[in-house]
Amino acid sequence: MSFIPHVICRRCGRQFSGLRARCPYCGTRRVRQSQRVPASSASTDPGSAAGERAESNARWQLIFGGILLLAVILAVVVLVSISLNSSTENPVTTVPSFAPSTATVAPQTPTPPPTEPPEVDSVAIYYDNEPAPEYGFTMRPRWNGPGETLTISAQVFPQTIPNIAAGVTWSSSDESVITCTPSEDNPLVCTLTQVGNGNCIITCTVYGVSATLPMSAYDLPEE
Repeated sequence: MSFIPHVICRRCGRQFSGLRARCPYCGTRRVRQSQRVPASSASTDPGSAAGERAESNARWQLIFGGILLLAVILAVVVLVSISLNSSTENPVTTVPSFAPSTATVAPQTPTPPPTEPPEVDSVAIYYDNEPAPEYGFTMRPRWNGPGETLTISAQVFPQTIPNIAAGVTWSSSDESVITCTPSEDNPLVCTLTQVGNGNCIITCTVYGVSATLPMSAYDLPEE
């Protein structure tokens, strides 16, 4: 450690020996710093009257500053609340301008939902309250009597199907031999009429489920 103090040139910033009066690098004259210590004022002494007044002034300045800060914050909160209340209480609504329409709008009738057909387990054809034989019937004028007709019916299971009449249809595979005429009072009853000679199949369909009956017809005199 050197006992000779070093100083820094205030111009070039280089360090040189404190014994020199000028900087050996740039020739700037060295300026010695003042060794004087500034005298303290009376207000810096806490025990003096001036010190007590200075401390009191500083305390009041702090109180006033805090009150001013709170007042500013409160004013900002009040302004924000007023602006929010005014925007919610008085919404700006834009009324579209349009010409009144003179056309009369007809009321729309709602479309009823589609109804699903009832479920039918089975259909059977009956004759004289007995199930018709699988081989069917033969129609002859000498057996049928006047009119060459035969009445049959259909039994549907289950028998608790509502509005069953709307789903019953009778048909003949050859209407030139036998025709089908359902009863107006009970669509489950059908009258078969022989109109020619030959073979055909009578079908009864109830909501998609069918039963068939083979039929034969002959000995009908031709016109």
